[in-house]
This record gives sequence, C-alpha cells and structure tokens, in this order.
Amino acid sequence: MLRQSFKQKGSTLVEFTIIASFFFVLIFSIIEFGRLLFTWHVLNETTRRAARLSVVCQVSTSEQVDTKILAIINDVPLPNFTSSNLTVEYLDSTGTIISGDLTDEANFNEIKYVESKINNYQIALLIPLATFDITFTAPEFKTILPRESLGVTRTGFSDC
Repeated sequence: MLRQSFKQKGSTLVEFTIIASFFFVLIFSIIEFGRLLFTWHVLNETTRRAARLSVVCQVSTSEQVDTKILAIINDVPLPNFTSSNLTVEYLDSTGTIISGDLTDEANFNEIKYVESKINNYQIALLIPLATFDITFTAPEFKTILPRESLGVTRTGFSDC
C-alpha cells in the first residue's frame, strides 16, 4: 500500500501542468478574439469618421485632405495604423471615382458621395504557448456618405 502512493506522488503536478497549459491557451485565445473584435470596431468607426469629416469639410488640395486624415489617424488606438491604411475618395452619381483637380468647379459639382475605406491593415494575435503565429488582415471596411456642404456655406468656406 505504501509503495503505490509513493509511485504516484508527482502525478497531480504533471496532470495540473497539462490541463493548465490548455486552459491558459484557451483563456488567452478568448482574450485575443475580443481584441480582434475591438480592432474591427475601431477600424469601422475610423472609416465613418473619415467619411463624415470629408463630407462637411472643404475639398481642396491633396495636402489638406491628408491633414484631415492624419488628424483622424492620430486618434486611432491601434498599433501600426498609418495613412496608407485609410483612403478617402470622392465619387460621382454612378459611384465612379472623380479624378483630377477637385477644386475645379466642374469636378466639384460632380461630387455626390464620399467613400472612406480601410486597406491592408494587419493584426497579429498574441497567444502564449502557441507554436503558431496568427496574423489577420482586416476586411475592407468601407463607409459611403452622400455629399453635404463639402465646406461651402452661405457666408463662404468653412475651415475644418
């Protein structure tokens, strides 16, 4: 009888180690999935803000458009999010991208929609004890809003 209890003395420690490692991988996987959903929500909100700002602010040169985008990007709490991940485009009534000088009166009057979208943003999941590396590329989040003032008011131009 004494001999059997002596042989199994460390078995509970081994069992705990095996079960605990699976348990912690499961817990951290659930946390990382929540972080992934948070990231997707932030990306969706970023496209909405960029589209809204572009709809009500004056259409000017590409430097001013970039300044508006950079103001939004500074508020995004995500790692490795840059201006190359956010695109703002002006569309006509058929959904075609308007190219050329947007301050030109003909092109300005053609603008009917503003589209902002997320391009190629990647997030790496951090799961400890996992021997594999998981990197997700975010889907192309897109927000299209109808044209509003585009910065033109009765008294002149608005400055965003």
